[in-house]
Amino acid sequence: MKAKILLASILGTLLLFTGCDSSINESVVVDTKKEKEVGIGFESKTFKLQTVSGKEIELKTTLSGIDFKDFKGEKLVLLDIFATWCPPCIKGIPDMNNLQEEYKNDLEIVSILFEEDKTKEEIQKFIKKHGVNYPITIGEENFKLTKELGDVNKVPEYFLYSKDGTYIKKFVGETSKDVFKRYIDNALDK
Repeated sequence: MKAKILLASILGTLLLFTGCDSSINESVVVDTKKEKEVGIGFESKTFKLQTVSGKEIELKTTLSGIDFKDFKGEKLVLLDIFATWCPPCIKGIPDMNNLQEEYKNDLEIVSILFEEDKTKEEIQKFIKKHGVNYPITIGEENFKLTKELGDVNKVPEYFLYSKDGTYIKKFVGETSKDVFKRYIDNALDK
């Protein structure tokens, strides 16, 4: 038994002193010989998202983010990828409502439903039940956009864009209103 403890102690000490090495071989971390050109293979895509109220939100991907046809130059846009069965998504609705109201002149929140089997009527009931004050989009275009955004596979995920459509930040999971406000205020230079 003492031999096993001694052996474990020696191995632990070796791992402790060999596990942390202050010198990093950069060739392992970054291939410094290859230069990558930004935009190679990029193809801009246009999406026409349908809101539950029947309005169309048109957007086009760019190298630096997304051009939002109706909001470009006027408002920041926060895309909220959500599902009706997701507790953190539902928990975040009051914060989204408050942000939409507080920044109504400078921010547009657009929720993108990440569910296939919900009818327009079901989402209208969801909106009414939770008092949602920002548009929710439904339909197949939602899934095409989420794939383009980096193959979203968790909800909630949020993507913040500047007034000119430049990508600012991605938030994954439950995010506090204060965190959103910090990024929104920074983007608005408040």
